Amino acid sequence: MSDIKSGSVVKFAVVGLILVLVSTGAAYLLLPKLIFRWLGGDEFRQLASKQLSTVLKTEGELEPLTWSSFTVQSGGFTSRPDAPGPWLWKIQNVKTSISVRLLLDRVLRFPEITIDSVALSQGSKPNLLPVAAAPAEGRVDKKSSSELLKDVQIGRILIQSFGLKPSSATSGWGVQGVQVELKPAPQQTEFELQKGEILTPLDWVGIVNLDQAKGQYLDPTLRLQELVIRSKSGGTLTASGEFSLSPSIQGKGKMTWQNWPIPGGKLGVGLFNIPATMSGEFELTEWRTGGPAGKGVVRLVGARLEPGQGSQTILGLLALLTGDNRLQQSNPLATAQAKFSLQPGIYDVNQIIAEAPGVLRVVGQIRMNGQNLGGQIQLGLERGLGGKVNGLTGGECFRREEGGYLYEAVNLSGTMERPQNDLEPKLKQALTRTAVRTTVDIIQKATGNTDPNTPAGAAGQILKSLFGPAPK
Repeated sequence: MSDIKSGSVVKFAVVGLILVLVSTGAAYLLLPKLIFRWLGGDEFRQLASKQLSTVLKTEGELEPLTWSSFTVQSGGFTSRPDAPGPWLWKIQNVKTSISVRLLLDRVLRFPEITIDSVALSQGSKPNLLPVAAAPAEGRVDKKSSSELLKDVQIGRILIQSFGLKPSSATSGWGVQGVQVELKPAPQQTEFELQKGEILTPLDWVGIVNLDQAKGQYLDPTLRLQELVIRSKSGGTLTASGEFSLSPSIQGKGKMTWQNWPIPGGKLGVGLFNIPATMSGEFELTEWRTGGPAGKGVVRLVGARLEPGQGSQTILGLLALLTGDNRLQQSNPLATAQAKFSLQPGIYDVNQIIAEAPGVLRVVGQIRMNGQNLGGQIQLGLERGLGGKVNGLTGGECFRREEGGYLYEAVNLSGTMERPQNDLEPKLKQALTRTAVRTTVDIIQKATGNTDPNTPAGAAGQILKSLFGPAPK
């Protein structure tokens, strides 16, 4: 009897074990189907829409999901036109697949998500944030994401074309056609940007090409490993740094550039024209309220000294006054460099050195406070040229000699658009005196009346005395 009872117990145990295994296996096999059914339903789409809206700080709708085997596609996600939040999003054509092996462990992993395009524009209600919708009263989600899934993972996100429309929120900056690769992780999100264009609000910069940008982001810190952009004329700019975006912008970084176009294509602040490109370095030491602060060095490349048209510049006036060919032609600058410092609203350029050997040398400093211009330039002319101008101005200008040049201190004022200086009136007076003397000499020679005892000769002497003596 005991053998029969023990045999029955073994049979029941085996049958029970088989039932447990079958039940477990059935649950193991049915779980992915349950998850797939939930993922393909409208409930998941609405949940995903809410989650996306929360992450993107907007209110929008995810288009229906289409599943084929383990691949899913959606037409995209679009913010409502009147959605609260700082930005309006338009995401088009999203495609991804899932890892079946991890799905059996209740982990939803997307190895790669590809997106055709993402367009970002300023929202109409930037000061309002969307409020997360509360679940309907009395409703219980038996198959919520927390019950079906233990974790959601993303390998990488590829965006074929990213665009940011310039607006007041971006201070006029924007991008278009940028390829983006994101690798989200709990520790940080790695990013890499390629190609595309950067839209700037600066007329002298315009649109530049983005070669590459890569780094990491861990809220609120952005680490920029490398940024490389190129101007349409071929100049290159590289940058790196670390920035904190919240609660206020803070950061440090470095920037270098080669053969970059200068504002307006030329420098000179009304003294002369210097067409050139520039190379240099800038170190961002901090980001203060209102903008960046730092210091750097700039060097002009292929710089040439030109008088400009007529009397529009000091060099043009000097060329008219002296008639010297050296001031009327383009002269290469053997040296053209300066140091500068930057703080919000103020741009100081100091230790300026520029020289066209045997013609002109410039040293000094300039300050730009907003659009207002100030500073002092020591303008040196070659000894022979300087002596001629000194004589034509009645000994008023270019009196100090150093290193083969005669110097005149030129004080700057006005604005960047309309620069002014205190040398221009002196040179124009000298031009007027020279013109009057020349006219009197021509009249006297034409009439033959150079004798001061005659009426014509006496008149000539009076005019000459009024407008100063002739230069020696």
